[in-house]
Amino acid sequence: MKFFSLDVETANYDSSTICQIGIGKFENGEVVDTWVSLIDPESFFHYTNVRIHGITEDMVQLAPSFTEVYPLLKQLLAGNIVVHHTSFDVQAFARAYARFDLRPINIRWLDSSRIVRHTWQQFSKGGYNLANVASHLGIEFRHHDALEDSIAAGKIVVEACRRTDRRVQEWFELFNAGT
Repeated sequence: MKFFSLDVETANYDSSTICQIGIGKFENGEVVDTWVSLIDPESFFHYTNVRIHGITEDMVQLAPSFTEVYPLLKQLLAGNIVVHHTSFDVQAFARAYARFDLRPINIRWLDSSRIVRHTWQQFSKGGYNLANVASHLGIEFRHHDALEDSIAAGKIVVEACRRTDRRVQEWFELFNAGT
């Protein structure tokens, strides 16, 4: 079972203003590699976002832009299943592709919140945000840090696979049947 997990933080209300990306690589239920980078969003930082994740304009002054990390992201993620929690991260990538006129990377996105709603009855209708689910499963992490959030989402999927005896590929096929 190999997959990647991904999370982003943004500088302001525009989801294309990615200011941090965190990626975990999972093999056989374990994190085997990670990648994280601050990203220069080439935009302003809104105080609400800064209050949430703590990333400031000063912190990204020497950071690469999304277009600069795009080749690495493409090399790492293309053709792979990439777990994210809710649609925000997928939307942020789509908006960044459009904003910077980049061809979308062929990523096989898999939403861990959908897996959660199918695996644990208590989360089927609500309360399936990352912090609630991680707390329920005893997964400790520092919320709103892109790498920590991505790893938590990946660990949630690993636990769902164990509980349901489904592989990540099977979850992907379940949610993408007919597409």
